[in-house]
Amino acid sequence: MRASRTVLAAEPAVASGGMVVAQHQLGALAGLEVLARGGNAVDAAVTTAFTMGVVQPLMNGIGGGGQMIIRDPSGEFSSVDYGMVAPQGASDDMYKLSGEREPMGAATMRVSSRYTWPVVEGRANLTGHSSVAVPGTVAGLSAALEKWGTMDLRGALAPAIKLARDGFPIGHHFALSLVAGRRNFLEYEDATPIFYPNGQPLATGERLIQSDYARTLELIASGGPEAFYNGEPAQRIAEDMAAHGAVLSAQDFADYRAVVDTAVVSTSYRDHEIYGVGGPGAAPTLIEILNILSNFDIRLLGYGTTDSLHIIAEATKLAAVDRFTWLGDAAPDGGPVAALIDPEYAAKRAAEIGRSASLVEPGDPWGHLGKSVDPNHSAPAGLGPDDGTTHLTVVDANGAAVSLTQTLHGYSGIVTPGVGAMLNNGMGWFYPGPGTVNSVSPEGRGVHNMAPVIIEQEGQLKAALGASGGRRIWTAVLQTIIHMIDFDMPLQEAIQTPRIHVESDAILVDGRFDTEVIDGMKRNGHEVITTTPRYDSAPFSEPNGIAVTDVGLESGLSPVAKPTVALGLDKGETEIGDIDMPGLANDLMP
Repeated sequence: MRASRTVLAAEPAVASGGMVVAQHQLGALAGLEVLARGGNAVDAAVTTAFTMGVVQPLMNGIGGGGQMIIRDPSGEFSSVDYGMVAPQGASDDMYKLSGEREPMGAATMRVSSRYTWPVVEGRANLTGHSSVAVPGTVAGLSAALEKWGTMDLRGALAPAIKLARDGFPIGHHFALSLVAGRRNFLEYEDATPIFYPNGQPLATGERLIQSDYARTLELIASGGPEAFYNGEPAQRIAEDMAAHGAVLSAQDFADYRAVVDTAVVSTSYRDHEIYGVGGPGAAPTLIEILNILSNFDIRLLGYGTTDSLHIIAEATKLAAVDRFTWLGDAAPDGGPVAALIDPEYAAKRAAEIGRSASLVEPGDPWGHLGKSVDPNHSAPAGLGPDDGTTHLTVVDANGAAVSLTQTLHGYSGIVTPGVGAMLNNGMGWFYPGPGTVNSVSPEGRGVHNMAPVIIEQEGQLKAALGASGGRRIWTAVLQTIIHMIDFDMPLQEAIQTPRIHVESDAILVDGRFDTEVIDGMKRNGHEVITTTPRYDSAPFSEPNGIAVTDVGLESGLSPVAKPTVALGLDKGETEIGDIDMPGLANDLMP
């Protein structure tokens, strides 16, 4: 039998004077207008990020958090971690467990059966008031703009305020998200009038208006982040939480601080340098995998062969098991990150890879650091369910670059009256019971999947990229890097070509790989689950980024699911002009 094969592809944009890639056309346009007016990469990224919170309010926004890595024109790196944190009143036994475990399989995108999590009664860690952690977006974006930007907060917020106040027609991806999330919208009544007017979800082409969200953004524009964390929005949220028995308080908002750091994590891979954000995100795991792979010549094995996919899968499993075992706020000093990103430690792990699939065990990073494991060290935690994220990338004409990922984790279903923004369910980042490295702790930061990165070659900017897609983010960013560096693919090809996802055992494999390759992986002992991306489904995550090439800045984006778009300017261009794209308005800035 023979069947047709769908080709999923996008055409890259090329520009010489700056570029923005975002997972909504209105977000990309907001950032491009900033670049056209002379703003730098941070100005454009912050503007785009605030705008994305309005046009993708179920994926990110001022009720959530994120990470960004910044490269300035001189080549200096910095990062801002503005992830959500647990309230001060949170505890590792705050949730009642049902006795069941989370489901496995391609439909749920959870394939790590060794590290499943218990299910909480009423899904209280994932929906409702008790799932909400302290949001960091306003603090993080404001801090970045103040330190590295050239425009004021009011200007950066202007497009987001306009779109929230006046509304915009939603696309098919947003409409499908509303239908998929109907359980939350119909259960929590304050979200219903916004997204389910008259009891029905907004349909494609209908206008989403978020009046309370616009008002909250206007308060922030006038009073800065203090107006959010010490003002009316925080007070309203805290009162709503208390009324529903949750522990998130006004003091939690007042005490929140984004982590602004110049000590980014990095590694050398082949003749490139890879830079990421430290802390509880996925960059240390990404770096460990790359360090392991540095011990193999996968270029010689070829792209998409049984042998190269086997090595990539086994390297990923080794780093993932280390991640699940050692990383978390409940671990001493947050875990032995210094060992996990050390090439010498990776060489020891690489020596464990054989010709057949293995049930990998954790390494000994504490021993590598010359320390013994604390006898009270908590048990391995694994990683929780995760979706509801966006990624954006900006490079300006001066060579400054920003790679920024932000999220709600998923969405709690909670929209506080008078505030208008969907609140995160960031407590789902934590293992929902006691005794693990990633159990809930007061003011703790749960382990998450965000992995924005920037790549250099011989000191020159090569690319900036990241992804949305929950637990599949870091494997997608990993393989995009491998495709570019080991297999000489342009960024767009590196993103859209088939990938795998693996954590600790079963492998999710793109059905577009040749049948012979998939059969070969099975013969090597891998448990294979096959699934194929569609235009409305991205089972292997949705990366995007910008590469610096001989012809200029060149975009790369996922051609499935979210409506990602790249917009660029040529050098000296200060007018955007008409953009022939449905639903794209050219009048976002006042």
